[in-house]
Amino acid sequence: MSTGEHRMSEPGTAHEQVGPRLVTARPVRAVRYAVLGAVAVLALFTVAALILRSTSDDGVGFTVADQVGIAGTGLLVALVILSVTRPRLRADARGVDCRGFFGGYRHVDWDLVVGVEFPSKARFARLVLPGDELIALYAVQRGDGERSVAVMQGLRALFAATHPTPAE
Repeated sequence: MSTGEHRMSEPGTAHEQVGPRLVTARPVRAVRYAVLGAVAVLALFTVAALILRSTSDDGVGFTVADQVGIAGTGLLVALVILSVTRPRLRADARGVDCRGFFGGYRHVDWDLVVGVEFPSKARFARLVLPGDELIALYAVQRGDGERSVAVMQGLRALFAATHPTPAE
């Protein structure tokens, strides 16, 4: 390694990276509600499936297949509710990786990003791309309060670090 390369990696030099190197986020408050809701729905459907075994006075009888079907429906509804726990965000100097409620991660390079914003009436933060295209960052939610503020500060610092001002 040459002396010039060594100086660049030393702390305190002019080339030191300012700001966070990695920003991560996931919803917190919504996850708590989703887990509680999923457990309640699953319990409700399970109790309903167990109670249905009795025969009513009008001659309608429920079989074991009906019970399994109702319990299975409860499981599916609970899994849909738990999809709220999936959003994630990872951002570094290369770009932003975000995952929504369904599907996998989507990578966006910083050079494609025009802005990082969290409008006052929006529930989620978002990346602004050319042509007014928006990518919602579902992992950064208004309900998470200070956690979201810290994530937005980190994202804006990374955005600023990758988009130098014209004076530089």
